[in-house]
Amino acid sequence: MKSSSFVPVLLPFAMLSLVLAVLTGLVRLGWGIPVSETAGQHGALMVGSFLGTVILLERAVVFRNRWALLAPALNGLSLPAFLLGWPVAGIGLLIAGSCSMALMTYLFLVRYRHGYYYLLFGGSVCLVIGHVLVLKTGFYPLAVPWWIAFLLLTIVAERLELSRFLPIKSWQRLLLWGAIGLVVAGIVKPFHGFGQALMGIGMIAVAAWLIRFDMAVKSLKKAGQPRYSGTMLLLGYGWLLLSGLLFALPPVFPFAYDASLHTFFAGFVFSMIFAHAPIILPGVLGRQGVFYHPILYLGSIGQLLGLLVRTLGDWQGDIDWRMTGGLMQGVAIGVFLICMLSIALRSRVTGNSIDKSALLTHGF
Repeated sequence: MKSSSFVPVLLPFAMLSLVLAVLTGLVRLGWGIPVSETAGQHGALMVGSFLGTVILLERAVVFRNRWALLAPALNGLSLPAFLLGWPVAGIGLLIAGSCSMALMTYLFLVRYRHGYYYLLFGGSVCLVIGHVLVLKTGFYPLAVPWWIAFLLLTIVAERLELSRFLPIKSWQRLLLWGAIGLVVAGIVKPFHGFGQALMGIGMIAVAAWLIRFDMAVKSLKKAGQPRYSGTMLLLGYGWLLLSGLLFALPPVFPFAYDASLHTFFAGFVFSMIFAHAPIILPGVLGRQGVFYHPILYLGSIGQLLGLLVRTLGDWQGDIDWRMTGGLMQGVAIGVFLICMLSIALRSRVTGNSIDKSALLTHGF
């Protein structure tokens, strides 16, 4: 039996984790939703239970070995642990899953020795460190920079892999490695001080490199899914640039830290999810085709508009704007999930064929 046949069993854990992460985020903004017992696990649910499980699923399918699916299974089981009120067990399962991720990326690194595999492995190690810090201290802000590093290094590694198809010179690649070095140096130093500013400068440099040298701009010249993915990628790089600015500059408005975090996680990272979900989901499910329809713009752009409203609320210290923006984000993410599910079910009937040009924008 193919390993992909187990994916439909595991993928719902990731999707439910996303739903719960969104609901707990709304509770933290002030909305009266009856999930208060898990509200404190918002970051672990979003980064670990959702994003960690999705990324592990993608890698386990590529690994083409059924035992590899134990990794996303362990990671996904953190969701019921959190729901049952067992946060220590939940974090423990996330640590087990992230260690498995580090092992898988290490095996790829040993086999292929490409530069981007070093980034994937480094990102996996950062995820392990972040989870361990949460387990040891219970203080989430200590884990946040390591989680940022995990996602940034993972996404950049995927985009760097794709740059094989572009005429990128050695000195241009060195610029990217230098920017990543600044990010890592900022995390290793005491973060809530000069380290935070150093990481922010590195994030700005990474964003500028991606805007200039990534293939996203070329994708805008094509119709359909490539243009959609290219648009989302470029919007995401813009949010990464803004997040880097917010981290680099001293906090000068009431909710600067909230704005710094969510311009990265909800702006940059979710733009990457929106960009690549139509391509990655078929592969994870062991299907051929590209799950794309223009209706996907509705959820993806809606979420970013909600984030803009929320960020303006952070800037002005306006609680109502923050709550409204957060609700817009939650609804838009729900719309996106429903649209993706509808497209996937429809493709099962119509039987889409692979769009070769779309594969050129495959990444995170």
